[in-house]
Amino acid sequence: MPYTKAGHLLNPLRILLQSPKKMLDKLELKKDSTVLELGCGPGYFSIELARAIPQGKLVLFDIQQEMLDMAKKRMENAKIINVEYLQGDACVLPMKNREFDAVLMASVLGEISDRNACLQEVIRVLRPGGLLAVTELKAGDPHAIKPSEIRQYTKEAGFIHHKIYRGLLQSTSVYVKSLWF
Repeated sequence: MPYTKAGHLLNPLRILLQSPKKMLDKLELKKDSTVLELGCGPGYFSIELARAIPQGKLVLFDIQQEMLDMAKKRMENAKIINVEYLQGDACVLPMKNREFDAVLMASVLGEISDRNACLQEVIRVLRPGGLLAVTELKAGDPHAIKPSEIRQYTKEAGFIHHKIYRGLLQSTSVYVKSLWF
């Protein structure tokens, strides 16, 4: 999505469809977790995510610097300091191996041209036992991917299916990186 249209992602009514707090419950985070929000956009989930890990670190990553600038402004206004901002391509993540406890992708995977390469990078940067949460809307997003497609992509990347949460208008699929990978 172009950054010029990102304002609607911060519409307060969005909480009726996608609650950041409910998303956090699915990630099973600890207070010192290190989390990557891949394709963070203007930071809709970011504030609550950072607050859930006060002794940890949140890395906001997006291909568009303008999206990161919007997210950074929101984080600064909320006095959030345990965050880092990185711009780049999700298929070539500039992070160390096994750096993160969890990765969140909300309405992002469908916008990535090489989903397999992206998920290979995600599994690389996750610690063994780390979680990947992929949330997709069921309607209104032309790039949305069905849970069955997500499951196939993640299986090919080496993830183990953990849980799926189905809501009226969205679903969140949670996957685990093997302890032996």
